[in-house]
Order: sequence, then structure tokens, then C-alpha cells
Amino acid sequence: MPHTAGRASAASVRAQGGRDRGGSLSGRLIIRGGRVVTPGGVRRTDIEVSGERVAGFDPRGSRDGEVIDARGCYVLPGGIDSHTHLLGDVASGTRSAAFGGTTTALCFTNPRPGESAPNALIRGRREVEGRAVIDVDLHAIIGEPGRISTADLEHLKRLGVRAIKLFLAFPEQGLMATDGCLYEVLHASVRHGFLVKVHCENGGVIAALVADHLARRRKGPAYFAYSRPPDVEDEAIGRTLAIAHLAHAPVYLTHMTTAGGIERVRAARANGQMAYSEVCIHHLLLDASLYRGRRASRFLVAPPLRSRENVEALWSAVADGTVDTIASDHSQMRYQPPLTNDFTGLPYGFAGIELRLPLLLSEGMRRGLSIRRIAQLSATRPAQVFGLYPRKGAILAGSDADLVVWDPRPRWEVKASALHDGIGASPYSGMTLQGSIRYVFLRGRLVVDDGELVGSSLSGRCLIPAA
Repeated sequence: MPHTAGRASAASVRAQGGRDRGGSLSGRLIIRGGRVVTPGGVRRTDIEVSGERVAGFDPRGSRDGEVIDARGCYVLPGGIDSHTHLLGDVASGTRSAAFGGTTTALCFTNPRPGESAPNALIRGRREVEGRAVIDVDLHAIIGEPGRISTADLEHLKRLGVRAIKLFLAFPEQGLMATDGCLYEVLHASVRHGFLVKVHCENGGVIAALVADHLARRRKGPAYFAYSRPPDVEDEAIGRTLAIAHLAHAPVYLTHMTTAGGIERVRAARANGQMAYSEVCIHHLLLDASLYRGRRASRFLVAPPLRSRENVEALWSAVADGTVDTIASDHSQMRYQPPLTNDFTGLPYGFAGIELRLPLLLSEGMRRGLSIRRIAQLSATRPAQVFGLYPRKGAILAGSDADLVVWDPRPRWEVKASALHDGIGASPYSGMTLQGSIRYVFLRGRLVVDDGELVGSSLSGRCLIPAA
């Protein structure tokens, strides 16, 4: 992220208040003169922060405390990324998130072979503690769906999990749930009070298409994408919605990519069904034309990038409210299948948590989205859907002071070497963005100050309570 010209120096801002070297604040903080994005609209006002919470607006009385100059900037609720894979390198992933204005990550567990979903959650909590720059909530992946038991689901509930995830694809990894399993978990979710997230691709058909391409000696990286066409996603979305309807359960559809899937969600909602829709930032910014070049292997992700027609359908759904959340599906490490001499052995997955909010602000506002709608997609709706609102996801009196000060004026180019995830590559390299993040606060603590991490900043918490 670029440094921003035309602002008070960090040293002069610090001189006005009581911040210690670690970024914590003694007493009172005022964020002055910004355009504050609240659930009720955008208003030019000052924000008072006391300790970890937003105390109110337009503070009166004593002028003691630190003052942050936000004139010319927007103040948004800290971003909530609803779909991340951070375990394995929590420090790097959450540091990257903070630089991009994300203050809470909803992170999936990573169960090992033979490890139960509750034990994977407990292990994941230990990995987060003491390593996170931002707050992290853990959602449980069901790694061996054929072995999930009622006792496991009850244990997950006691551990405080807010969501679990099932896959309708990846039989080669042992992840693919049967329709019966999907029904049983959805049915149990109503009783236990957690939300079921579903990866919707028809794994059986994908396996058949892979075999067909290989039989025809189609081994190049583009065939990774061509073996996962829109129809396999549309079918799985329709099937998931039908099963959720039978189970009388809400359902959350992850990383939707197709116009057909969007239409199925609209139809289900029109029929009274509670279905939540997630889109990832790469499916809004990139398209399938990238698979025609020699660099196709750099852009492999599941579900794959889609045609420009599908991309535009997603943007329409973002604008009209069909889409609830925009996520990154950040993978701190690309998944590496067993090595082969064809596309089935290629790594896939993207890192994107640092650029999710900057990209959404830049491209969303260029396309005419209101900044209030962007705040809904990036923070408020994830908090509401996953039970964190109003503690998080909005700038309200009493909410956590998770705040982002964003300056809409600078233009800058994405360079992978300047990102903070430690990966050294980005599918967004070379893109030009409008607007820059100046400050990021986590529960009232300054963690990013004009492109610099403040102190050690390992102040993130795991939102899953201790076992």
C-alpha cells in the first residue's frame, strides 16, 4: 500500500495523544473530520473511542486524548473476510489482512487425516493464540464427512463454532459429502444454531470430465478450469438449495461464480428460503481469458475464473443485494496435489486478503456502488450472517472500535513484492487502484499507520472461546 502525501506526519499525530509504542491508547481517542460510514448512512462527524469500544459521535467536553486527522477520508468499519485459510502461517496471513483493512478473518480449520472436526478446531485455536495481528473466528471444515457424528456436531456447538463447511467436490481428497450427509448436517444445524457453508461443485461430474480430457491428451493448465464448467456449479447450487429446503435450514453458498447460480438463489429467496450468497473478489476482478495465455497456471483456483458474461452477472448481483458478502478465499499456501505430468498435479488457490477491501473500494466505486453498500458487503453483512453483529461490522456506539481510515485520492499500482503475506506473487500484480488505507484500528488499538505496522501488533484474539 502506498504512503499518502498531504497528511500530518505520524510523529506529529502521536504527539497529540497517549499512544504507547505498541499502539495501545491510554484514555480517549478522537478520529476527526472524516466521512463516517454507518448503518444509517454516511455522515461527516467525529468518532470518540474509549478503550476498545466506540464511545459515540461528535464528542463534547474535554479535548484531552489523541486526535487522528481524517479530513478528506472515509472511516469504514474494519473489514470482515468471510472465507480464509490462514492456519499454517497465521502471523503472515493476519499481518497481510491488517494492511488491507481487514480486522476480523473467518478462518477455516484444516483437519488432518483421522482428526475429528472438534479436535481440529481446538488445534486451530492454539495456532491462532499469540500469533494473530487481527481477530480470528474459526469455522469448522468437515474433513471426513462420512465419519461425522451427532456427538461431533454437539461438541462443535459446545466449543462455540458459528459455522461449519461441507464440500460437494474433491472426492480425491476425501472431502466430498453425500447428499444424505448434507441433509443430516443441515437438519442438525437448526437445532445446534450454526450455519452450514457449502462448496458447490459436482465432484462426480468433474472427475468424469477430468478423465475425458486426459483420455484426449488434453493436459495443459487450462483444462483444470475446463473440467469445472459453470454447469457443475449450477447443478450443485440447485441441489444444495433443494436439500436445505427439505431440511428447513438456512444455507450459505461459498464463492459463487455463475449467472445461473445467482438466478437459483433469487428463485429460492422468492420462495421464502433463507439462502446466503458469497462472491470472491477474484471472480469479480479476473476472468477466464487468462486461461488462454502461457501464464494460465498462475490463475488456477476452484471454482475457476469465469467468462466476462458471468463476471458482469456477479457485479449486477452485488449491486442489487443478491450477494451478501465479498470474500478473498485467501490461501496462505496454494494447495499442492500429488505431482503428475498433467493439470491434475498443478497447485491452485489465491492469496488475496490484503487486497480484498482496496480492490472492492476501487472497482466498486468506479462502477457506481455506494460506499455504504461496500461497507455492507465487506463488514456488516458478514458480521450479521455469522453472529458477530453489532459487536463487529458497524460503527456504532458500543461496538468494537475496528476502524479503517481510507483516503480516496491516491492512485497506486499493485506490486506483489510490496504486499505483506510473504508469498511474493499476486494475481492482481500490475493493477492500478484508486484510494489508499491510512490507518487501521483493532478494538481501539492502532495496528497500521500509513503503511507501517505499529509495534509488534500481535493483539488479535481468537473469537472461539477457550475449550
